[in-house]
Amino acid sequence: MAKLVTVLGLEGTVLRGVSLAVEGEHPQRGAEEFWPLTAACDLPGEEKPGEAAGEDAPTENVAEEDKPLARAFRAAAAKFGTHEFTLSLPLSRMLVKMVRLPAEARDDLVGAAQMELDSISPFPDEVLLPGVEVAAETDTEIVAVVAALPEAASAEISEAMAAAKIHVVRTDATAFGWLRSLWPRICSGGGAGRRMVLFDLDDGWDLIVLDDGALSFMRGIGRVTGTDELAREVTLSMLQLGGAGDADEVVLCVRSHAAPELIERLGAFGHVREVVVDDPVAGVEGVARRALEGSALDVTPASWREARIEHSFRRKLTMWLAVAGGIWLAVIAVLFGVDITYDFMTDRQKALQKDKRHAAAFKEVSALKSRVELIQRYADHAHGALEVLKTISDALPPSQDMVFSSFKYRRDESVRVMGTATEREDLRTFMDNLNNASFEDAAEGEKLFAKVQQSGGENVSRKGAIRFTMEGFFHADDEEAPKKNGGAK
Repeated sequence: MAKLVTVLGLEGTVLRGVSLAVEGEHPQRGAEEFWPLTAACDLPGEEKPGEAAGEDAPTENVAEEDKPLARAFRAAAAKFGTHEFTLSLPLSRMLVKMVRLPAEARDDLVGAAQMELDSISPFPDEVLLPGVEVAAETDTEIVAVVAALPEAASAEISEAMAAAKIHVVRTDATAFGWLRSLWPRICSGGGAGRRMVLFDLDDGWDLIVLDDGALSFMRGIGRVTGTDELAREVTLSMLQLGGAGDADEVVLCVRSHAAPELIERLGAFGHVREVVVDDPVAGVEGVARRALEGSALDVTPASWREARIEHSFRRKLTMWLAVAGGIWLAVIAVLFGVDITYDFMTDRQKALQKDKRHAAAFKEVSALKSRVELIQRYADHAHGALEVLKTISDALPPSQDMVFSSFKYRRDESVRVMGTATEREDLRTFMDNLNNASFEDAAEGEKLFAKVQQSGGENVSRKGAIRFTMEGFFHADDEEAPKKNGGAK
């Protein structure tokens, strides 16, 4: 009997599905389908109950089982004849980090991944279940992808899965699927040292950086409003990687030819090569092939795993009770089987009720204590390193001769910029701009820095460039923070 893997990929406003059958040595694509996630759309493979589709009803007034995603999941279950799937999601829904670990961490990669996720998670009260996949490995170091799917980012999917009565076997990133399917075309340009790969295939942008063919960075950029914003996000990503140096090649993977202005703008990062993708399910098929090859990354939340285990338990229990019902006709089954089954079900239900009560009480208390703090500190991303760096970059004078050599950021305290310039007038203009700098969405008159100062004076290098150090201090909630010495450590 052929082994079958079925993958559903949530890509923006579309749910795509594909099945992969393994017969012999090579897997073959089976059924494939896509379902638009619109309330007024008749989905293939689904018989829509009730009245004919009219104008979209407000989502909050629609029963959970009639919402577009739940309907799409039901249609997929009918199409592929199963209620268990591998789920593929965009990087923008996940917490993702590339980490370098010592070789000693090989024996406990999950534990090391848990520590890395805890350091970047904006949800301190949620225990994230990490997924980890080794990208490169030497005798002394391991380069790995660490990822997790927070409950906050998966709540809508969880509700739709429960309404459609489907379950997830494992959860992967669609970007890995595209990389798996398009690898020969991505690497066809020769042996580039650093290759920057941009995907515009899943209703948003993903960025992957390959150094000598090995994965070294990945980030879900998501939707952007224009070419300049995309270029800015790429620049910030490369700074996060460790430098904004040019790539040997920029591979642009798109569904149709990109606009000339986009090609020209991305040409600032390196030679641009287009890869036009006309296969709509190549990404989810790549995830299916990764599943068959035993890829390690799995970011399935704990609640989804528990729901699947519970469903499996109930199914086995139902089968066992059906067998017990047949044996019940015999006297032995009547004497012993009923008591054993009753005790088994009673103990199980008691344990489930106890766990549910504890979980409900914990979630209620945690929500009351941390909701306001989470919204204020993380949803707005105020004073985040990338947002502050963008604002400082916008404050640069029109001169092309000012160069940053160092950027040091201390959240809620200060930011220090070191660099060189050729004219002192540019330094004065830069300081004035920093004194008046503010975030784009800030209230009128609300400035980013409480104070800006030039630290350490000015030094002139042998080539005549002026070395400068600018330091801006953020507004503080108490009296002591502005008095701290602003040097980053």
